[in-house]
Amino acid sequence: MKTALILTALVAANAVSGCATGPSSSNVAAVTAGQTSFTGWVRVSRGEFQLFDEQRQLREAFSRPCVSGALPRNAQDAAGDLNGSQVTLTGRTAPWSGATNQVLEHQGSRIVNECRGELVILADDVRVLR
Repeated sequence: MKTALILTALVAANAVSGCATGPSSSNVAAVTAGQTSFTGWVRVSRGEFQLFDEQRQLREAFSRPCVSGALPRNAQDAAGDLNGSQVTLTGRTAPWSGATNQVLEHQGSRIVNECRGELVILADDVRVLR
């Protein structure tokens, strides 16, 4: 019985340590209302960006979790150059429930929420990390 409990404790400890993220991870799945800084790997699609925790997710067509968002129109139009980059975005979150006809406008950009999250990012600035 003691052996089973020790093995269970070791398996649980390994599982928790295996889920730990490094300092450059954003934990996109945990984006919250009121958050103003977002770090992750970006894919640009259909006029919006999707932000992911891990670079490998960029290669997966319907990878989750992610957070959809957009920069102001001129910056979003140029955002294609960001595709595949690790970035830090500054801005704010908005509830997807505020969308009209499945679109949320942000300073001339349209967010269609390909990530299907409850929150989207209304970004004002972006900094490329790598």
